[in-house]
Amino acid sequence: MATPQNIRIANDNAPEQVAAARFLPSSKYFPAQKSQSAAKIAPSSPNIPDLLQSAHGKPEEAPTSSLNITVGLWAGALTFMAVAFLLGFGTDFKVFASLALLWTGIWSSYVSSDHGFWRLSEISVVTALAGLMGAITASVNYFGLGLTLADGLMLMSISPLIIGYLLKSRICVLASICASLIWGALNFSGLIGSSSFILILPLVLGAQIFVGTKIRSGLAITLAVITAYYWIANVLLSSWTAGNLPLTFAATALFIIGAAHHRSGKAIEDKLITGSSVHIHVGWIAAIIGAICFQYFWLNPDAVQSSSATLSASGLAIWKSVTIGSLFIIFCSGIIRYKHTQMSLPGIFLLTAAAAIIPMMLWFPGWPQMIRTTLPGVSVMPAIGVLIGSAITASSLGMAINGVRRHSPIMMGLGILGLLVQAYLLLEPKFFSLDNIILFLCGFSASLTIGALIAGSSLSHQAQAPRLKHA
Repeated sequence: MATPQNIRIANDNAPEQVAAARFLPSSKYFPAQKSQSAAKIAPSSPNIPDLLQSAHGKPEEAPTSSLNITVGLWAGALTFMAVAFLLGFGTDFKVFASLALLWTGIWSSYVSSDHGFWRLSEISVVTALAGLMGAITASVNYFGLGLTLADGLMLMSISPLIIGYLLKSRICVLASICASLIWGALNFSGLIGSSSFILILPLVLGAQIFVGTKIRSGLAITLAVITAYYWIANVLLSSWTAGNLPLTFAATALFIIGAAHHRSGKAIEDKLITGSSVHIHVGWIAAIIGAICFQYFWLNPDAVQSSSATLSASGLAIWKSVTIGSLFIIFCSGIIRYKHTQMSLPGIFLLTAAAAIIPMMLWFPGWPQMIRTTLPGVSVMPAIGVLIGSAITASSLGMAINGVRRHSPIMMGLGILGLLVQAYLLLEPKFFSLDNIILFLCGFSASLTIGALIAGSSLSHQAQAPRLKHA
């Protein structure tokens, strides 16, 4: 039998033993000493964590002279500002100290993050915000402009967003969201004077969601979305209290806005954008709440008759604009989902038409009366409520099944909660009639069929890990 011979290849970048060990087992062809030497130079196991690795993926470095000088200047500016305000120095000293703290705080945040000291970086950002607000307050008081609490909260809602976007700081975005929430709460509760500047709050909230998405902060996105719906709910309730918005129009507005938000969340999930699950869940909750409120008015006629609010011509135009804009968003999100094979082409039009049914009942008041002519002997008031309930039941069941498919306890919980609410509303003795049961079964079957047509081949699609990871 021929003796096996090793083919040696010259390699200037690795020892001879390592080069040969890439092709042959060391235990068979090399002595124990050579195998041990090769093991010594082998790389360490990747499973051993680096204890010096920071939360942002960059190891903390030892403080350098540049960091020490920067932190020293920042601490000096912080001390100077505290002394200037506590001892009541002149306006020029206060403005100078505030601007010094602003710029040294920003510079300290940049240098600290470059060295991996992220907590020091965030603290520097907070002091920079304090310097900014101190400079604005001192300057406004010097010129006698009379900065109010609402103006200060508005500035505190806008200014941290710019710094948060530039420095990728989560704490700046959270500070902006807290200021917006306090601003809206004080404005809607009447504790501060109402101002037309409150109308720019939706733009600020949209910017907060955008910045939160850019810096990949799920907490910032969640708080910004909740604050946005807090603003929407207060606008609807205040308009209804003033007698300028009937409850039926308020319910349909909340439904269509939530539906557009939910569908846009599904679209950005396909684009692997951070925070998509927040938009999907919160949007679905808002849409279901609006639909249930609208359903309640059809199940209980006395609830609508007890309200004397009327809608003006301008209010009707705003409501129609919101409806058309939301339907356009739903249609565009369907196109995006179709490109990612998550929706069929006919499903785009079916989904848009299905979402338009509830608001179109108010846009064209003659639609509900068609049931009376089509189905003689059937009362319109509970019949419409039963049909809406069947659609909500189908949607809740679909949400629960989708939660099982995606292993999402939140989606399963939301679907089960929707089913329980419908059981509470519809399982009453006054609705137990053959006509209502047939209407419910027909509406439920039609809703499931439309849902299947909308989903198309994506019903057999199991959400992959990257989609759930970015959700």
